[in-house]
Amino acid sequence: MKIPLKLQLQITLNATIQVLKSPWYLLISIFACLAIIAVMLWSLNLNLLGYILFEANLPLGEKISFFTYAYQSLFTNINDIFSASIVVFALLFGTNTALLTKAIRQNGLRSAPKKGGLGATGAAILSGGCVACGTSIVAPIISSLGASSSALLLRDLGTIITILGIVFLLYSIYKLAVIIPR
Repeated sequence: MKIPLKLQLQITLNATIQVLKSPWYLLISIFACLAIIAVMLWSLNLNLLGYILFEANLPLGEKISFFTYAYQSLFTNINDIFSASIVVFALLFGTNTALLTKAIRQNGLRSAPKKGGLGATGAAILSGGCVACGTSIVAPIISSLGASSSALLLRDLGTIITILGIVFLLYSIYKLAVIIPR
């Protein structure tokens, strides 16, 4: 018997809310959200990150302030689709991580879906625009096919891949939320 889509979405939403009501899973979600944002933002500036952490003679408070400013500026200056897509991606990534943790703890490792989360993580690496990650592989291929502006191309490509990652995460959340109520 096939369950109507509206009911499936309602089950997904209810299971997700139920899991995030637990302080433990909410904390996991927040930590994963902040971690993926760090990967996406700081992968562009690994040399600066290394300098601030290990070489700069700054007090600990200033180092912490340096890092928190990146989060603060991202969440307070959502003025384009790229910034918005990073925030949505991070929130969904955190939710997906909490649901995955719940599913594995409740039903074992074999119950976890194998497709959506891995695709979303790959999309996060590509969409961050990190020269050392994946965009450096994709952008030259596209520019050799006729795209002329690499800087604009990287930003648009990052936005498209982030949105693709959002789709993968939504699918993964849907599959995980169906497993959890059992």
